[in-house]
Amino acid sequence: MGCTSGCVKCFLNALNTLNALSGLLLIAIATLALAKAPFVYIVFLYGLGGIIFVSAILGCCGICQESVCMTATYGFLLLGQLIISLLGIFGFKFSEEYIEKFAAEEVQRKWNEELVKPGAMDPYQEVYECCGRDSPDDYVAIGRQTLPTSCYPQGDTQKIHYMAGCVQKSSQNYVALFSYANDTNWIAVGITVLMVIAAFYLVGRFRKQRIRYSY
Repeated sequence: MGCTSGCVKCFLNALNTLNALSGLLLIAIATLALAKAPFVYIVFLYGLGGIIFVSAILGCCGICQESVCMTATYGFLLLGQLIISLLGIFGFKFSEEYIEKFAAEEVQRKWNEELVKPGAMDPYQEVYECCGRDSPDDYVAIGRQTLPTSCYPQGDTQKIHYMAGCVQKSSQNYVALFSYANDTNWIAVGITVLMVIAAFYLVGRFRKQRIRYSY
């Protein structure tokens, strides 16, 4: 194995190590937020963290063992991630109005649950630091005598409760999240392109080396 191939292996393994750690970090965050964050966030974090971690481990094993099959599988996984990233840039354009509507519908579903099952809004109110659907007055309108503790910072009822409603705060968070994702997507695409090229370069080198050893 030449010097160039060795450098490519080190490059990919360094990125795979960072990917594996980031995948574990996402899983840890999902576990810590298990009782606080909305269920859809938990599933997303577990799924994304698991995929990144498994892909990174597969890549490291394939490269270290110089396995054509494992490294090729790893390359195709990276290619799939690249396609998904490009679709996110060119195929699915979400307007700010659409994101705000989506956030409002999510909060409305939780508020409907709150009407029959008090406490359903707690995860949203804790995560987004908000109170009620549109404002704390929503609880007065449905006959609640006191506000939930989740309407107060750190659950301390001696402090001033949150004044903004969860529709407003969640919309702001969703818009910021999608804006950040859009800004950083091109960086992720550039890195993934380099990793795809490096992975399939090593596949070709491993295959040639195997053929040479077979003679």
